Amino acid sequence: MISNPKRRARAGRRIAWLLALATGQATAATTVYDSFDTPGYSLASYNAKWANPYGLGEMTLADTRDVSAGNFSIKAPVFQTGFDFSVYDHLKYIATSTQSFAVPTGGSLTFSSTISATAYNTQATGRTIHGSYIQSGLPYTATAMEGQQAGAVMNMIDFSTGQLFDWFVSGSTAFTLIERLPSSVTNPALSPSDPNYVGIDKMYTQIIKQIDIGPGPHVASITYSDAGSVSYFLDGTLVSQIDNVGIPLDKQGANWSGVYPSYGPGEALSGKIHSMTIGHGLFTLLDAFPFQHPDRPDLAVSIPVSERLFGQGMDASFDNFTVTAVPEPGSWALLAGGLLLVGSIARRRRRFAAPT
Repeated sequence: MISNPKRRARAGRRIAWLLALATGQATAATTVYDSFDTPGYSLASYNAKWANPYGLGEMTLADTRDVSAGNFSIKAPVFQTGFDFSVYDHLKYIATSTQSFAVPTGGSLTFSSTISATAYNTQATGRTIHGSYIQSGLPYTATAMEGQQAGAVMNMIDFSTGQLFDWFVSGSTAFTLIERLPSSVTNPALSPSDPNYVGIDKMYTQIIKQIDIGPGPHVASITYSDAGSVSYFLDGTLVSQIDNVGIPLDKQGANWSGVYPSYGPGEALSGKIHSMTIGHGLFTLLDAFPFQHPDRPDLAVSIPVSERLFGQGMDASFDNFTVTAVPEPGSWALLAGGLLLVGSIARRRRRFAAPT
């Protein structure tokens, strides 16, 4: 028993510190990747932090990107670029961080940003999209959610595995999305015999949950855990949580919207995602899955540009991109316990060595 009040207080503080480490309360490290408001911030500053790997999209016609208000704003009130090929139509504008962020082993990584979105000529109750199957010529119809028609999007991307987690924010709704892109999109040169190849058996794109939202701005966050789970928050409220990342939602029996059933078992990615990149931009998502994948020509759907562009558009602003890394609590607790043990041994040695 410790009788000295000061020693007792010190011991209490050490125990509290150890417990904080063990529960992860003292280990989170948050950095602001981009707040767009440092002195002299310009589009050149933006371009140093953000890349456009797929080009400028809508901004090639009229570059409305602006950082003068201390955030990043982009205006495309009427989309004008459209392609009858999946991902190239989806990206009305995308920028990805020039820095990647490590996923702590046994820990978690969180991306967060503040998003304001104004949608034009979208239908909150859904819009019917028409097309035809390329091989058979049979008609195709599907209902596109509001965010699929036009969305302001924050992405969490692992280019190595092709795994993405997305927030789509539109006019009066928002939804969470999880997907793994095929190698035909992320790395076309990769041979199907390569163990890292992602074919139709591993790819999936699935909307998890749509929610109603009020006027923004909204704080969107995505947390990926190295254990293989992902959580989506909006304005601090948990909206979706998915375990077994890499396994399609319909294959693992998770609750989801039903948009885009998968065509394979997927692949569990726990411990295989080592770093993530931030993305943001303007998107549509009007295609039929599996997005004209070469392995299933019978499922390939052609959707004419007149169905892809119907006067819809989006103005959006993004701000305060932050990154929070939380190391594995158990490893910190072990380290803290070891430090306390070493300190205790050192004090005992000093006490025994003291002259009588």
